[in-house]
Amino acid sequence: MKFSLITLALAATLVAADSKQMFTGVITDTLCGAKHNMHGHSDSDCVKMCVKGSGQFALFDGENVFRLNDQKMSANFAAQRVKVTGALDEKNKLIKVSSIQPAGAN
Repeated sequence: MKFSLITLALAATLVAADSKQMFTGVITDTLCGAKHNMHGHSDSDCVKMCVKGSGQFALFDGENVFRLNDQKMSANFAAQRVKVTGALDEKNKLIKVSSIQPAGAN
């Protein structure tokens, strides 16, 4: 009986960890977060330059900055408002990206 309960609890945890959610926000980088301070450059250029340095693409949802595991897909949306579908790893503030689309798209 104990084994069954432990197995069931573990299975529920794994399913919850892989459940996909929709996140809306702006593609930014881990260095700037919500604020882009490169005067004379667009937000898009700032994001790309920071990522080219030591930053990573991230999603800013108005409150939180979440790292994105798919850097290649994220590069197409630098400084754009998007909808990201993926599983959230809350402990590491990381979204395991399934898809990214412009926020205006259905």
